[in-house]
Amino acid sequence: MIGGIILYDLVNRIPYAELFLSDAGAFSRTDLLALTNRPWSFSVYMMLGETSQVVALMLINAATALLLMAGLWTRWASLLCWILLISLQHRNPLVLNGGDTLLSLLVFWAMFLPLNGRWSLDALLSKDGVGTFPVTNRYVGIPGMALMLQVVFLYAFTVMLKTGGLWKSGEAVGYVVMNMSLIKAGAVWLSQFEGLLPFISKLTWHWEWFGCLLLLCPFANGLTRMAAIFGYSLMQLSFYLTLDLALFPFVSTAACLALLPGQFWRLSERLWRDGPWKRGVEVLRREAVSMRGCGGKIIRPGRGAAVLTGTALALVLFWNLRGLPDSPLKQHTPDWVKQVMYAAKLRQSWGMFAANPPRTSKWYALEAQLANGDSIDLLNPSEPFTLRRPQLFTDRLPDRRWTKFLSALSKKKYRSLRDDFLEYFVSRWNRRVDGPRKIERVRMLYVRERIRPGAGYGKAEIETLATLWVEGIRQVVNVEIPDESGEALEETDDEGIEQEGADL
Repeated sequence: MIGGIILYDLVNRIPYAELFLSDAGAFSRTDLLALTNRPWSFSVYMMLGETSQVVALMLINAATALLLMAGLWTRWASLLCWILLISLQHRNPLVLNGGDTLLSLLVFWAMFLPLNGRWSLDALLSKDGVGTFPVTNRYVGIPGMALMLQVVFLYAFTVMLKTGGLWKSGEAVGYVVMNMSLIKAGAVWLSQFEGLLPFISKLTWHWEWFGCLLLLCPFANGLTRMAAIFGYSLMQLSFYLTLDLALFPFVSTAACLALLPGQFWRLSERLWRDGPWKRGVEVLRREAVSMRGCGGKIIRPGRGAAVLTGTALALVLFWNLRGLPDSPLKQHTPDWVKQVMYAAKLRQSWGMFAANPPRTSKWYALEAQLANGDSIDLLNPSEPFTLRRPQLFTDRLPDRRWTKFLSALSKKKYRSLRDDFLEYFVSRWNRRVDGPRKIERVRMLYVRERIRPGAGYGKAEIETLATLWVEGIRQVVNVEIPDESGEALEETDDEGIEQEGADL
């Protein structure tokens, strides 16, 4: 599943490689070096500036993901997938979310696990033969323990960070399902059931910690682990149906499914061996005999893997403890530890909707004034421009990465990137249309509204982040923009932006 998620991510990224990953887009390599301070972070993509070169490397990454999915030359495929994945993530950290963090962590732990011991082309084609791997489906080792504890850390530290009053009172989900930068159609439907939302809030909080106990329960662990995996997978399905969290629901589910106990795989093996496809399996096995030696060696984690994963696990635990409220570890973390954690993508923070969910909803618009006098939103060009709140802002963007990048542009630190972002849109639009439809001016608008569960939203605050004319760009702040009713809404600069909740 890990290989499939990497492939899915690459397919979604390739159409926008020019904007987010090339020097011709909104975040060039020069911008990355100027705005970040990660001297130990390595990225193959930093050697490439042209869009065609970036896409070629992404296609190589896709090929390694396919090998990982098939379990062919698994050891090298997993290593290359990890190197290329963290290279991709280091190239543009402004579009990342918790799903990207968890994916890089899973690929890291997977490098040290016997991934091809079962259900792989390596196991079928290896000259070692399938019988050389232990007959039991049980694997015991530090790499396996690290993978399980990573799942436990994900949910346990999420609970420990949710210390706000909204979770205790049951109001949290009421705020989440009204956050325009996150919600999908499922959240709009769910928000109708106001009396049910407090129950869902408390159920979510309690299940996150109770599922950890089931995963680690020493008694009837096969059954309790299955119950935890089913519960967490169901929770992630509900997240996927209601919120735009990019890869997070998929990666979280994959992490849980990797912990399925031996009973499940014994049953699966019987179905595979004795099912209606039995004859096809026998033919495949006979054909594979003549191809023995074409596959990679069966991975058998040794002492080196145990030492490396044990050390990494200790660092991961330290980093999670460091992220707790008022943790003294935060002030006593050596710089080399920070650099290693960033470079290897072991850094993690599971503060989703912690300590409270955001109390403010936000969305964005790119108002373009055309030569013929029409005004459109470049994020929704089929409709005339309006400052009315969209029913689903997430439908206007290709994926969550766009929302993350727009959120970064709203911060002072990254205001220099607004120029390139607007230029990219204007140049692409003006190349496709004739004279009367060409853009003369475009404004980047940032809209914030106070969430009032059960009572809608408060008065909109609108900030103009940047304005571009075809001759050039200038930054605009402290300007009054009339809303649909003609009432003036005072804008604020970046200092007034309320930062609440977790970075998703």
